[in-house]
Amino acid sequence: MPASPKTVRTSATRNGLLAVLMLLVAGTWFGSAAPARATSTAQAMDTQLLGLVNSERVANGLVSLRKDSGLASWAGERSLWMASHGLLTHTSWDGAPCSMYVKMRITWYGCAEAIGFTTAKYGSAAATFLFNLWKASPDHQALLMSASYNYVGIGVSYRAATHTTYASVLFLEGPDRSPPVVRYLHEGVSGHDVNWSWTGADPMLQTHYAGFKSYDVEISINGGAWRRVRTGSTAIAVTIRDEKAGTYRLGVRARDRAGNLSGWLTSATLKVH
Repeated sequence: MPASPKTVRTSATRNGLLAVLMLLVAGTWFGSAAPARATSTAQAMDTQLLGLVNSERVANGLVSLRKDSGLASWAGERSLWMASHGLLTHTSWDGAPCSMYVKMRITWYGCAEAIGFTTAKYGSAAATFLFNLWKASPDHQALLMSASYNYVGIGVSYRAATHTTYASVLFLEGPDRSPPVVRYLHEGVSGHDVNWSWTGADPMLQTHYAGFKSYDVEISINGGAWRRVRTGSTAIAVTIRDEKAGTYRLGVRARDRAGNLSGWLTSATLKVH
């Protein structure tokens, strides 16, 4: 069994180059209990770690790393592999991070991974301990505070036989792959005039930020088929005047300069009497 509830080993790799920090490593890593991954506790720890990392980044004048669902899924698989095998390694599930990105056929310019394990109590205590350890390590702090990476995925898994939490943090520098966002500011009817207004934004990235570009707008009248009324427009309002009695719905989606599209945001049904 590990020697103390603070037994930890961590490791960081940047663009395939390995730097290792070991603290109080002890014990054997064998047991019959299956590691746990897909639990609400693991998900809460993933979220907590991301919050801790991004709070630290913002405090240091950096942009928050954007969570990428693909990276998060792969980080979860990697932590589960390490917990299953009782090993801390960058060649876990699907190999080294950079090689994995190549296999997954995603566009990337830089890759990195921070890994670690701890016997601190599974849950918030383990997440906090791992973050503080990474923060105290120059190699890991450099990853957490990098001005190059823009996406991240975090996954933790628990090995009950040794009361050990394993973690993988995958970093990616890549093109803007995040859709912009859009929301309605106003939806209303005035007499026989129907009007909508909205706003949109492309959430900021540390690097390779595409920036907001335009909106597409569609309308449906009386539950009929959607009809495109604007494409690639920068206008943020539509007013339809002197309409007959009926129902009206508007759909708006946003586009950034990298071609990423938001989903269609559909308004409430507005009635003209």
